[in-house]
Amino acid sequence: MQLIKNATNTKFIAFSILAILFVYACIILFFSSSTYDTGDGVAHYLISRYSWHHHRLFVDDWGKPFFTMLSSPFAQFGLKGITLYNILCGLGASYFAYRIAEKLAIPFPYLAIIFTFSAPIYFSVVNSGLTEPMFSMMLIGCIWLIMNERYYLSAILFSFLPFVRAEFIFVLPLFIFYYILKRKYLANFLLPVGTIIITLIGAIYYKNLHWLLDQNPYSESNSHAYGNVKGSLISYIAPAHDIVGLGLLILIIAGVLWFIGGEYLNRRVATGTENAYRTEEVLLVYGCVFNIFVGHTIIWATGFFPTLGLLRYMAPLIPLASIIALRGLQFINLIPDVFKFTKVKTWIATVFVIAVLYAPYDLWYKIPFKLGAEEVVIKDATDWLKQTPDANKKIFYLAPYITPSLNIDPYDTAKRGELWGMNSQRPDLNMPQGSIMIWDSHYGPNEGKIKLDTLLKNPNLTLLRRFDPKEKFTVLGGMDYGVWIFKKK
Repeated sequence: MQLIKNATNTKFIAFSILAILFVYACIILFFSSSTYDTGDGVAHYLISRYSWHHHRLFVDDWGKPFFTMLSSPFAQFGLKGITLYNILCGLGASYFAYRIAEKLAIPFPYLAIIFTFSAPIYFSVVNSGLTEPMFSMMLIGCIWLIMNERYYLSAILFSFLPFVRAEFIFVLPLFIFYYILKRKYLANFLLPVGTIIITLIGAIYYKNLHWLLDQNPYSESNSHAYGNVKGSLISYIAPAHDIVGLGLLILIIAGVLWFIGGEYLNRRVATGTENAYRTEEVLLVYGCVFNIFVGHTIIWATGFFPTLGLLRYMAPLIPLASIIALRGLQFINLIPDVFKFTKVKTWIATVFVIAVLYAPYDLWYKIPFKLGAEEVVIKDATDWLKQTPDANKKIFYLAPYITPSLNIDPYDTAKRGELWGMNSQRPDLNMPQGSIMIWDSHYGPNEGKIKLDTLLKNPNLTLLRRFDPKEKFTVLGGMDYGVWIFKKK
């Protein structure tokens, strides 16, 4: 395995891979009838889509204001539009991974692009309206700026991360420490810039400067609890196959071994060069991956914070983990040549690259993306409702996929009502006469806190129709999934 020293050839290969991946991702997008995530992904899409009509959505803290502002032009073209935005973010993050690997003088730096896009969880989230791709692009972009000595610009960019995803809290100490270590003290004073700007923008609507505290979706009063659920310390280790795939996992482990002792051997035996960016690689590349992984593991294992321990929470670390995987690939250089078969390293590396490329296609979901089991039932229910006179009535529901299925403005209070905030024992009190409720066993009893028995026993509600999947499956809370459509008498 030899480093391609011609920078022009390396750059040509990198941009060729990016172009191929863009075309391929667009083909997948065109032939997909659904999106990877029809929960939060659809919810974020709806906020971005209707922010042009309901300006308060630009400062909806749960929707993440900075994400909403940048993604909203794409969201005007529907779910596929915001998915295209995330594809571009994923490609951007992959590009920064390549450039950082190039700075670190890692052989075949363009493979970081392939590794990033081939991680199953990352390939999944870019095909959705989720915020993880944008966060990953901004985070690795901050590190790339630092490695180009653009410290103050990196701090300003980092300052907007809290308005994309909450994981910024895991990596903030690393950046603060790095700026102090490099004596770039002004950079730390620039870290509140994003908060100041977003606060001033939000103050125009909320008429106060402490609206971020009042609207904090993760506070005890505003959060919609998932119940007393928590995982274990191996909740993100056991399903590593679905997060990064076996091939990439082995390379990441090898990259960690390289970090522990292989760098010294590799420097003496293979390259004979020093790592000019040792501090940045250790503290910001390895450090961010470690902090995000450990942070989510501890929160989920202890139940300290309301979360569901979803695998997609690992997506923001994938571009950085791909650089570590490249170090693992470099570790192969230390394998001694045997029996004069000098190409053994090349063959080993090729096998790993093929395994990485195959990983996204060895999962439970199929590509192109099709409707999930819940969405199939919801579509049946909404298709039926649209054929009835009740389709024009005010409709109460929570499942995000119902909105694009009915093609209604979810923020028009004359057409849509939410189960949040309703009287859990007498929800009919919040419903106008003749209005409709679409209750599903996923969102209804968990986020909505309304039990099915309460609805069935309510004399003021009439069950119009019930929809069940062809094959039973359970959802959060242990109930069999189903959709019930009620009408207030």
